[in-house]
Amino acid sequence: MLLAALATLQAAPAAPADGGLDIDELRRRYAGEYQFIGGANERALVPAAVERSVDGMFFIARGIAYDRLVRTCEICSSYTIAFGGGNISVAGPCQRTDVSPEDGRESDHRTKLDDTSKLSQRFAGESLVQNFRGEEGARKVVWTLLPDGETLRVQVVISSKHLPRPVDYTLTYRRKRGPALNADTPSNGAGGPR
Repeated sequence: MLLAALATLQAAPAAPADGGLDIDELRRRYAGEYQFIGGANERALVPAAVERSVDGMFFIARGIAYDRLVRTCEICSSYTIAFGGGNISVAGPCQRTDVSPEDGRESDHRTKLDDTSKLSQRFAGESLVQNFRGEEGARKVVWTLLPDGETLRVQVVISSKHLPRPVDYTLTYRRKRGPALNADTPSNGAGGPR
């Protein structure tokens, strides 16, 4: 009886992410490389969002916070999303690779600016959600693949008790054509800027 129950569990399809598509289907849909297509308009959103966030701070602290946030919010020209070995990997040429378990458990994370945080990644509905939690604040990144299967919207929200209001902006990426990445291709988890 126990063996039959175990066999049934092993043969069961991946559970849906919060009632949406099953995890295997979401992996297949999201795996790939995406190029930034937001142009000058979206590039201008980032410093404007940072400016709104620091508005009202003491002028010296404001300048320091502004400079730090602008560096933190660098727009990557591309991202590669991969799945393997039970992990989600998000890599870009402007950052160290984000790697953590796909079940949402936290792992240690370090940025190229040497900030440390706890990172969790998982599918919520049909979006991939990253949460970075550090001593000074939090960063939430929501990756949403639009129905065309090609366009990826990336919403970034950075909050801190030191900021009068969160930094909040959205960027647009498009899937790069070429050899498809297999959803089962393992990530090497290598960090560091490329």
